[in-house]
Amino acid sequence: MEYQELYDEYASLLRDKTECHNNLAVLKDGYISTKTISGKKYTYLQHRVNGKLISEYVKDDHLPEVRAELDKRTILLNRINEIDDRLEKVESAVGILDKNLLRKLIILRRCAAMETMSFEERGKSLAFGSAMTALEGIPTSEETEKNLSRWAIGDLSFQESFLNTLWTYHLVEV
Repeated sequence: MEYQELYDEYASLLRDKTECHNNLAVLKDGYISTKTISGKKYTYLQHRVNGKLISEYVKDDHLPEVRAELDKRTILLNRINEIDDRLEKVESAVGILDKNLLRKLIILRRCAAMETMSFEERGKSLAFGSAMTALEGIPTSEETEKNLSRWAIGDLSFQESFLNTLWTYHLVEV
């Protein structure tokens, strides 16, 4: 493929970004606050859940690991911003060089976004998709159903599932 290096760099950046998002999903979020009550200091991790501020007491011996998680979160968020900047630059360059390759990169990006969904979100997504296809009367092939189910439990990447389906219907070269 012409411009293979750009394609490979883009795919690698998307893998890194997906890994960062997956790591973020298991880290604590919020900030540390300290309150003095009756002359004694108490430390809390504060974060928002559905718009509501939640305060969780942090024992002194757990404080270093909570701070480490928050620091790691900051590092990962900064890395995601760096990756996004580079992805935009690659897309811009490819848009000038080869429109067909740009379409392939956009497919990669959309597939990578699906990989950051939690398993719960994946299940809901499949249920919604099934409901929509039933309402529209569009049958889903057995292979596509199987591939999407494998994606939902983490046995297959969304990209593999999606590209297999497009290839089956001769909509894209894999």
